[in-house]
Amino acid sequence: MRYSVISPEGELTHHDGHLDWNRVIGVEGKARVFLPGLAVAGWVNDIGLLDPKRFPRNIIGSCVLAALRARVQPYAGPIVLTGWNPDNTGRGLTEIESLPKPEFLDTVHGDVVKALAGHTPRELSPSWAESMREIAEEVRTGPVPGITIRPVRTR
Repeated sequence: MRYSVISPEGELTHHDGHLDWNRVIGVEGKARVFLPGLAVAGWVNDIGLLDPKRFPRNIIGSCVLAALRARVQPYAGPIVLTGWNPDNTGRGLTEIESLPKPEFLDTVHGDVVKALAGHTPRELSPSWAESMREIAEEVRTGPVPGITIRPVRTR
């Protein structure tokens, strides 16, 4: 299976083979980051933001996820990107698939790195670069997102 990882230091690496979730994400479990309209899913440690010593905030990874239309918030620790096919549900298959074209992440990651260095990527507007810098500041200093727990209603 093809997948990519953005380390907390911001390094993007591509992998092909077995994904050992416990080694890469952590034994606490994984949480999916919804990326609307893409056949891709992001994955982070389920309790990463609650343990900043083990899982520092991933500034570049959070900005890459935001550029891919994820919810803008801090994400902590390594970020894994895989393919995602919700149509597999109910057919005895998993929704998690091989990352279809990891090369597109090189472009997005490179654009984010340029923006955070104070530059404007060639194909994008200065306002996009500025928005990435604003997101990075929010990720660095923003609060841990709250969790809403709702009671389950039975009919």
